[in-house]
Parts: sequence; C-alpha cells; structure tokens
Amino acid sequence: MVFKMHRVFVVVIFGMLGGLTGLAQQPTTVKLLDKATDKPVSYAHMRFRGLQQPFEKATISDEMGKVTVSLEGPALLSVSYVGYIDHYDTIVPGSTKTLYLRSSVFNMEEVVITGQYTPERSDRSIYKIKVLDAEQIAKSASNNLQEILSSELNFRISQDNILGSSLSLQGVSGENVKILVDGVPVIGRMNGNLDLSQLNLNNVARIEIVEGPMSVSYGTNALAGAINIITKDVAAPGLEAEISSYYESVGRFNTDGSVSLASGKSNVMFSGGHAFFDGFSTIDTGRRQQWKPKEKYFADVKYKRRLLNLNLRLNTSLFTEKVLDKGVPERAVNSAEKYYYYKARDGHYNTLRASQKAFLTGMAGDNSYIDVSVAYSYYRRDKDLYIKNLYTGDQQLSGNPDDADTTMFNAWQFRGTLSRYRNEDTKFKYQLGYDVSLDHASGSKIEQNGRAINNYALFASAKYEPFKQLMIQAGTRVAYNTEYDAPVTPSLNMKYQAGDKLTLRASYGKGFRAPAIKELYLDFKDLNHDIRGNTKLVAERSDNVQASMVFKNEKEYYGFKIEPGFYHNAIENRIGLIERTEVQNIGNQTDTVLYYTYDNFDEYKALGYSLKFHYEHRKIVFFTAGYSNVGVLNHYSDTLQEAADYVFTPEYVLQMRYNFTAAGTQVNVRYKYTGELERQRLNFDNEFVVYREAAYQMMDLSVSQGFFSDKLDIVTGVKNIFDVKNIRATGSSGGVHTSEGTTRSVAWGRSYFIDLTYNF
Repeated sequence: MVFKMHRVFVVVIFGMLGGLTGLAQQPTTVKLLDKATDKPVSYAHMRFRGLQQPFEKATISDEMGKVTVSLEGPALLSVSYVGYIDHYDTIVPGSTKTLYLRSSVFNMEEVVITGQYTPERSDRSIYKIKVLDAEQIAKSASNNLQEILSSELNFRISQDNILGSSLSLQGVSGENVKILVDGVPVIGRMNGNLDLSQLNLNNVARIEIVEGPMSVSYGTNALAGAINIITKDVAAPGLEAEISSYYESVGRFNTDGSVSLASGKSNVMFSGGHAFFDGFSTIDTGRRQQWKPKEKYFADVKYKRRLLNLNLRLNTSLFTEKVLDKGVPERAVNSAEKYYYYKARDGHYNTLRASQKAFLTGMAGDNSYIDVSVAYSYYRRDKDLYIKNLYTGDQQLSGNPDDADTTMFNAWQFRGTLSRYRNEDTKFKYQLGYDVSLDHASGSKIEQNGRAINNYALFASAKYEPFKQLMIQAGTRVAYNTEYDAPVTPSLNMKYQAGDKLTLRASYGKGFRAPAIKELYLDFKDLNHDIRGNTKLVAERSDNVQASMVFKNEKEYYGFKIEPGFYHNAIENRIGLIERTEVQNIGNQTDTVLYYTYDNFDEYKALGYSLKFHYEHRKIVFFTAGYSNVGVLNHYSDTLQEAADYVFTPEYVLQMRYNFTAAGTQVNVRYKYTGELERQRLNFDNEFVVYREAAYQMMDLSVSQGFFSDKLDIVTGVKNIFDVKNIRATGSSGGVHTSEGTTRSVAWGRSYFIDLTYNF
C-alpha cells in the first residue's frame, strides 16, 4: 500500500513537471556505477516504463555503464544485472542521473556474447557457457591459451615440439573446434590444429567456451564447440597504463604492457610484448633440445568510438614467432685446411600472424541489436634449413629445395546479425545473419602454388517462450561452398527453468565441414614430419545431441552448483591422418619412407558424460571438482578388424581458491588427472593397431599478493608439482612427430615462476 501511494505521488509530481518544463522526447542519460568501487557497470539490462502515458523501452548499458534514450514522459526505471541487486528508480525526460548498484553477496554468473542475440547473463543463455575471466587468467599465471585450458574439464591438450600444442573437446579434435578472437576465426592450422601457445592472453578480458554444436552461428569447424577469446576494452576515462614481467625457471622471460586513453566518445588502447624461451631438455643431450627455443613479439592497437547507441571498434594485431630446431652435431672434414670440425643441420621456423578487424555493435532503434564485422587475417610460415659450422659459427642455407618452404594463408571474413528482442518479457525473438569467408592458401607445397575455397552462408534462428520457464530456439544455416555441396544445417535448443534452483538444457544440431585447403592440397615436410594432402577427400557430416542440468542453491553467505552433462557426437566421413609408406630412390639405394596423409573415416563417434560441483563462500572460498568420461568409437571399413565398442578415457579436475581478505592474499590450486588414452589407428598395411598413452596428473600452485593499494600485483608459485615430463605411448610410431618413439612429450617438468604486474 505504501508503494502504491508512493507511485501515485510520483505520477502527480512528474505530471506537473512534465507540463511545466516540456522535457518530453529530450535525451535522457543514465550512468551505472558499482557502489563499492565506482567502476562502470557494463551490459546491464535497463527498462523504462511510462508513468503518465503507456510506453516501454528496453536497452543495455555500454562498456562505460552509460545509456542515452529519448523518453515520451516520466518513467519508472528498472535495472537488472548479474551479481547486483535489482535497482528501481524514477526519471524525467532530459535529465542526467547516476545510479549506484549494490553487489549481491553471492554471484556465480557472467555476462556472455558468444552465440547470443545481445550480451546476456550466462544463466539466462540457452547455451551452456563457461567463462574464464581475467582474474582467473592472471592468478593462474597463464600466458597463453594452452596453459589456461590444460586444467579444464573435457579438454585434452596434445603437444608437438615443433607445431605446438593442440586440443580436443568432447572427444573431437582438429578442425571441428572453432577458435575465435572477438568473434573472428583464427586461421593458420598446421596438421589440422591451431598452435594454442601462439594465442597470448596479455590483453584478454575473458574466454567464453560453448561446448556442443555451434554450426548455425559459426558454420564449419564448430561441431565440438566454440572458444571465443574476448580482448580488453578501455575500462575507465582518462589515461591508464600497465606493465607486466614474467619469469619461469626453465628459461622463460616475458614482458608485456598496455596504455589506454579515453576521452569523450573515443578511446584508444595500445598493448604489446615479448616472450622468450631458451629451450629445455629433461636430459642434457648436448646441443639438440627436446623443447625448442622460441621467441615471440606481439602488438595490438584498438580504437573505439561511440556513435549514438552504437560502438565502432577498429583493431590491428600483429604476432611473430621464431622456433629454432638445433640439429645433432655431425663430424665433417675441411679438405683445404686439413682439419676436422663439427656441423649441424638447424631448422628455422618463422611465423607471422596479422589481422585487421572492424566492428559495429549496439542498439539500432528501440528493439533491435546489430553486430557487424569485417576482418582480414594473414598467416605465413617460413621453414629454412641451415648448415651451421660449429667451429666458426658460420651458417648457410641448405642447397636442397625440399629443405625450404613458405606457406601462406589469408582470409576475408564478413559477418553480420540483426536481433529483434524488444524486452525480456517478449515471447518471440529472432536473429538474422550472414557469414562470408574467403580463404586462400599459397606456397610451393600447395597444388598449383595456390588454391582458394569460398563459403557464403545465411543463417537465422528464433526464440519462443510459450511461458516464462520454457525457452525454445530453432535455427538453420544454408550455405554455398565453391568446392563442395553444402547441406542445410538445422539446430534445436531448449532451456527449461524449473524454479529458481534447477535449469535444464538440451540441444540437437547437424554439422557440415568441407575439407580445408591444406587437407586437400598441402604437403608439409620438415625434420620431424611428413604430412600430405589428399584431393579425394569428401566432406564431413555430423549429428550432435547434448543435455545438461544445473542445480543451484544460493544462500545469504554461500552457494553451490551441481552440473551433470551428457553428449554424443557422430561424424560421417571424418577426416584424419593415416600412416602410409612409399619406396624412394636415393642415389643407388632404395628406402621405405613413412608418411601421413589425410583420409576419410566412414564413421567416428564420441560419447561422454560429466559431473561438476562448484561452491563459493562470501567471495572468499572458491572450490570446483569435476569428473568426465569420454568414449570414442572408430569405424573405417567393414572389411577390417576393429573395436566393437566405445573406449573411454576419464578425467578429474580440482580447482581451489582462497582469499585472505585482510591481507589481500590469494592462494590458487589447479589439479587435473588425465586417464589412459586408447585409440585405434590404421597403419600402412591397412590394419588397425591399438595406440595407448599412459595416464598422468598435473598440479599448479600459485600465491598472489597486492601492494600499494593493489597497484602492484605479484603472483608466484610452482607449476607441474608432480614433475611430469614424458608419458609412455605404445602401439604406433607416436603420431606425425616421427622422432618421439615410444614416449610423448607432455611438459618440461617442475618449474617455478614469478609474475609482476604494475598498474599506473
């Protein structure tokens, strides 16, 4: 009754003000700030409802926590944002108001954008999305994507000491995991995988992971899921700067920094750094090192300008890496000088990545949200073999043409979506989009020195909420591929909110993947690999079923979540590497050479289930425990002897974080057990052989401490406490890395690190 009387009073007063001042339809500005920190609250949902006359407008605050709208009259404003108590206020047209939001005692959710119509709370998303935020990245001292994902559930990281690290997600690896930076696909896959260690995290705000098919939104390569790396934007007005330095006892030295300036509607940010690794061997074998020396340089420039309710963002990124593969010393003779000396064959691998991106996002009218992007990406990898005189230090290029190679990839990406949603209570919402990718590869090892594959797609989806608890989203994607007939790929997602505590999600999606250019045309050779393309490949087609549940219980001071999940992937004509041999004539001798080529498996299935438990207490104690079991079944041909049932691999994870709030100290523990891996591989005699990798466990411990009002943050600790180096790998030659023998490299053993970050 008191509230109703208050509302009547407000209506009367605002009616008098509206009649006297005539402020209707004048721009109204609202700014949202965190009450405890005075920092802007970005992407908060705001709704304006008319008090005198019927009207309603819904919008979202920008990165600076601001919203500017035109109101027909006095309005009741409601603000809803993850982690904060809902806020209500009244506002008149033409006014400027700052609202301070109070954070809730307990918060488990994040704001996400991957696959969404608009920026959305993860608990409201129809997809199950995991977020790794900037604090988790910093406190774990993770320098690249490989390091942060290595202790996450459902991820299996593989290591090649030349090509770098790669991953599998939900039992599916290679081209079927989409990796994006700010929504733009990362190019430059070698051996079907992206080197995760090349994706630095120095300027990353968060990583969003969607497990399960995202083929409607992101097309090819998104069967197993999507990993979207979201880079930082300017956080506050004025000039800000940060510098960071990292040292690890195996010979790693990293330095990076950033500076940003925000003024009015524009801001700009510069970031960059240098990473050096001196190489490492678990056993001192002299000159040749198991873990190759690497040196990286990276830089990023971002510009953003506010255009009414839209944000224009421009981004330029540059990355270079040099890997040195030192050869084994060989005895040689100098006939002219009549003395012996030693020489070695050294491989030099230079990588260049560059990208230009432009984005236009935000509200286009009261009920529409647009997200348009144009991007150009360039990747180049040079391989050179030098003969080095270890006596004089001189070196010269090998005269063999096969010892040098340059491979280049470039891609144009055009993407745009229009989302109609009106407000949170609207039962029907939809999204329309287009996606164009123009891919080209060139190099001496590619057929005709250059090939191109283009893909043109339209996609659409619609959400329907017949009642508040149930959300159904149906989508489809139609595409034209210049090399393969692309089928229609539909998807269906459902989310049921059974009260405040229980959320159920289920999805079905079809997928299509045309072979990549390198799988068709690339012949890749170096000191350790021989991988050849296959122009007879056919496209992959897939079906995915997934279901998950979240039971969440929140109290005043603590809360927990229980998350069971299930998935099944079935891929027809899956593309993978097969062992082959050929006889080569070398002078007067013949030799049998082992190589790998891409081929289609008739059917590949991955079946898995998981259970995860998460607990938080007063933002002091954070505890996560998880278990998953992934089974794989290969079917290549009815004429071959092969496994008749799924072969499973278990995983366990444990992550703990404790904040000593009085001292400003935080302790982090990350543990993962990776069970024995068993797979069937087809050898060069067209026989299935069982390949096994032994189980292993990894654990990291870090302690962080803030100084000088948290301007200086020091993180120190130990990685790989159990000193894991190589694991046993039996039943095959060890994969495409022919020098591995009966072991596979996992890590370089126990190491100690310190990371210092200073904010000016």
